[in-house]
Amino acid sequence: MITRSQILSYYSDDRIASKIFRYAKGREVAGALMDGSYDRRPNMLQFQSDVSQMARKGITSFHYSVERWSNPMAITSGNHDNLRTGWDMVIDIDSKLGFGESKTGARIVCDFLGKYGIRNHTVKFSGRRGFHIILPWEMFPHEIDYTKVSARYPEIPRIISGFMRDSIKDRLMKELSKLPEVTESGEQNPFRLVEIEKDWGSRHMFRAPYSFNEKTWLVSLPINPSDIERFEPESASHQKVLEMHDHEDIMAGEKDEAAGLLLEAIDWNAANKKDEVKKRPVKRMESVISEELFPPCVKLILSGMKDGRKRSIFTLINFLRKANWKWGEIEQKVYEWNEKNAPPLPRSIVASQLKHAERREPSPPANCSSDMYYADIGICVPDETCKGGTQAIMIKNPLNYPYKRMGKQKQKRGLSCICGKEFPDMKSLSRHKSKSH
Repeated sequence: MITRSQILSYYSDDRIASKIFRYAKGREVAGALMDGSYDRRPNMLQFQSDVSQMARKGITSFHYSVERWSNPMAITSGNHDNLRTGWDMVIDIDSKLGFGESKTGARIVCDFLGKYGIRNHTVKFSGRRGFHIILPWEMFPHEIDYTKVSARYPEIPRIISGFMRDSIKDRLMKELSKLPEVTESGEQNPFRLVEIEKDWGSRHMFRAPYSFNEKTWLVSLPINPSDIERFEPESASHQKVLEMHDHEDIMAGEKDEAAGLLLEAIDWNAANKKDEVKKRPVKRMESVISEELFPPCVKLILSGMKDGRKRSIFTLINFLRKANWKWGEIEQKVYEWNEKNAPPLPRSIVASQLKHAERREPSPPANCSSDMYYADIGICVPDETCKGGTQAIMIKNPLNYPYKRMGKQKQKRGLSCICGKEFPDMKSLSRHKSKSH
């Protein structure tokens, strides 16, 4: 058993308090008492000294919200979507069979993440018999199909978890089947043996790194993923943690590192839905738009990119689809484009983006006013067609550009209908077609 003075001494150590405070930024922080109950909520850490102050008041462990908030203290039951700025993917792994089986589950999950190029995930000993694997918000794209990903909590974490469980199920069962007790039980569902969390609710919490676990008084210690197999719970005693010279730096994923995983999971979810929502057919151009009619932004993308490659692949694929290119031509053009990038995107990312797009109805690229897709990456270089004789950009979307170019060309040639009648402009021709044909 640990004493209150030892708890206070531990949380008063600057190295420990600084870690707990650092990772608490933008989160609701709940303090737990010795009996397992929580202190008041909502609460947050405003200063590093709050850690030791809360310990003096009887707090024995700290818990973070999975969700990130613009103002944690303003949380009420009805304003979550307005305050939520993001969320972390926290995979909780535990096993009643033993700590060794939790290691097996954690190792398989890490291998699965590695297939999607995810290397900066956090692995944290839970403090008892399992692990937490954390994909921080910074790893995920913050917008998909014009929808803020922050608003799709807990939907997207649940989708990713379902996809992951489905993908690792057979391998996990195969490894667990090596155990005599599993063979004798005849159990065929590995998730009854190794629990991998799949459900998250509003204001879901997880134990903060470097915080105590009251059931064992061990520390919830971050470790290197490569150390999972040789890690032993005894090394997470508070005395040994305080003796460590270095502590793992966590929750520092690279931007969009988990984009491929997210897109693949969404595709899997769409394919497995029993009742597909019927969508209105998307209006397509009547003819293929040639490259000579592409707007300047798309031509700059096609010349190769140094920055904004992931945003540009979204623009390029959607533009080509709405420009009536055949799917094989789109794939070829996108792979050719990627070779011009410096450096090229990983082929797995390109393949997952193409696969994601192929399964969905075509949608237009982002509007010209969306700076993150154009101006912010230096490809918004409007020409006279974009400006329409003014100083401002007059077209709303890159897809309007070829229409405008073709309209000018037809005006120079004169416009005629299949019935033989001539018209001075596209507007009058369209009006005639709608009424007479």
